[in-house]
Amino acid sequence: MARPHTTVLVALLALVALAAFRHARARVQRVQDARPRITNEVRAAGLRFGPSVAPQDQRLIEHDIALARPEARRLIGIVDGLVTISVGDTSAGGADAIGLTESTVDGYAVTLNLAAVWGTTGERGVQRVVLHELGHVIDHALVKPALAARLDAPIPAGYGCDPVQPDIGCAPRPERFAETFAKWATGDIGFNLPIGYKVEPPASLDDWGAQLVSGVAAA
Repeated sequence: MARPHTTVLVALLALVALAAFRHARARVQRVQDARPRITNEVRAAGLRFGPSVAPQDQRLIEHDIALARPEARRLIGIVDGLVTISVGDTSAGGADAIGLTESTVDGYAVTLNLAAVWGTTGERGVQRVVLHELGHVIDHALVKPALAARLDAPIPAGYGCDPVQPDIGCAPRPERFAETFAKWATGDIGFNLPIGYKVEPPASLDDWGAQLVSGVAAA
């Protein structure tokens, strides 16, 4: 897969900044709490990409989604018509954020700092961040409170609460969901992947994912 489009200067800065992004965060901001309607038009629409997304970046994002397990792709396919993906500044999610998902009146705006992620962790990191952010969309759009509580119960709450970045270890429930969704979707539990939250997977990712799929179907 081709390297994402970016300037040479930004790419070099991202490579130099490896240590700074070792605990980079992906946060969700909820502008409004109402769940969007999942219509037939939404299901048929597919992802939208903003003008900041170069063609090779779009291909990379679509490629990494296509690598996810079929059940995860089906869930993404329910909500992706509500999603617009942009590439660029994610500082609104925190000084070291690498992904940001915001709910809007039209659906969800997902912003990815591809230059930073690619420069520090390559395609493996890009796939984790893409699926983490789409996990936020699925959580907000499809997962009702009772199901959210059942899915959260087997996920360890986090460990090693960092005094400098306490929310890295003590991840809130939406981040535990998004991290676990990304791990379930790829089968990659994140060993030696120095981004994201310190969230251990549940005892069985397969059981967790089966409960998510059946819970969404029953809603």
